[in-house]
Amino acid sequence: MDTIQKTVISLPHSPGVYLFKDHNGTVIYVGKARDLYTRVSSYFSSSSLMPEKTKQLVSHVNSIRILKVATEFEALLLEAKLIRLYAPKYNSISKDDKSPVYIHIPISQSLPRVELSRKPKNQDSADSYYFGPFASKRTALFVLRTLRRSIPFCQQKIRNGKPCFYTHLGLCNPCPSVLQTMENSENKHTLTLLYKKHIQRLVWVLSGQSSKTVKALENDMRSAAGQKDFETAGKLRDQIHALIKTIQNRYDPFRFEETDNLEKAPDEQTIDLIRVLITYFPSLSVLHRIECYDISTIQGTSSVGSMVVFIDGIPYTDQYRKFKIKTISDRSDTAMMEEIVRRRFNHPEWPTPELIVIDGGKAQVSCIYTFLQSKNIQIPVIGLSKRFEQIVIKSHNQFLVKNIPLSSPSLQLLQHIRDEAHRFAISYHKILRNRTFAH
Repeated sequence: MDTIQKTVISLPHSPGVYLFKDHNGTVIYVGKARDLYTRVSSYFSSSSLMPEKTKQLVSHVNSIRILKVATEFEALLLEAKLIRLYAPKYNSISKDDKSPVYIHIPISQSLPRVELSRKPKNQDSADSYYFGPFASKRTALFVLRTLRRSIPFCQQKIRNGKPCFYTHLGLCNPCPSVLQTMENSENKHTLTLLYKKHIQRLVWVLSGQSSKTVKALENDMRSAAGQKDFETAGKLRDQIHALIKTIQNRYDPFRFEETDNLEKAPDEQTIDLIRVLITYFPSLSVLHRIECYDISTIQGTSSVGSMVVFIDGIPYTDQYRKFKIKTISDRSDTAMMEEIVRRRFNHPEWPTPELIVIDGGKAQVSCIYTFLQSKNIQIPVIGLSKRFEQIVIKSHNQFLVKNIPLSSPSLQLLQHIRDEAHRFAISYHKILRNRTFAH
């Protein structure tokens, strides 16, 4: 037990999956946790309230393996996959003596309905998929509810031509109940193919291939934007963001042999960003320090600016700086941005960044680029446009707008930096605004 206690003490406070093994190295239990240290250590406490089944399990544990992931949602999916892979002895004992729950997708149907099943009728085949097992119906429903924000699908049993409840929430579109009663037409054919596309993407995500879904959604977004259908493109962008936030697919939970993905992430993001930018900035060989600037204002009042600092891909909050706008009285974001950058470079004692990121597009980038050139400051400057998360670069007196995959490590790093600058600016803006209202 001494070895076990040493392992438990060293566990991280992060989401993940834990595997208990017996003296033969056989996996006897798989569990998931929001906090690995807290959850696993609870098994080895001296509490007399521990259930008898749990005591029996703990008595057979000879070693522990943990697999860190980025989110609790990932842990749910990975736990289900590993239970199915190892069929651990103690996972078969459920509190209510019911069999585990599976997510069933009969893709051979013309309009597949996503449903829950207590026992798979057969193994996955070309016409039917089962995902799980999940410990409870509640857990399986949580998985589906979370994914619905990015991929609409239907669970309605009776299809009477009336749209299901989720259709009104934009979470089932097109609704198979409506499609089934439509007369055959080109529009019905198009909508049917769209629904099948949603189902295929749901299968990809549940199979651990979320990157395929992200890329497919990106292609749809770019296509809609190219056709000037900005409303559709904006919805697809939001779906992509929701999916990336949920799955965090840069840390693929299904590559569970690799236990240090999280530690490698900042380095991978920084290296990938250098790879993306070096074509435009050949001297950019290292990205130790990145600074990002943002403005927060409401109709030109209580205007503030923020500067956040990431070192080797990690935020350093003690080096963040906030600026109350002093010289600009109108609503010009570009002028405010120039003011805070100018004031920042009045501090030669602050370390020099290898890259400056601006929350904005061509106007903001051009303003800061011109200022830096006037001061003979040779630091690459780029913008991150919110509309479709495009990188804006000014190089050799011309603007370049670069689209990179929304799932790429480089863009995820830039989004993290931009969002942190935005959060920091808004928090300061709220403080000043509340002071104004108080008086």
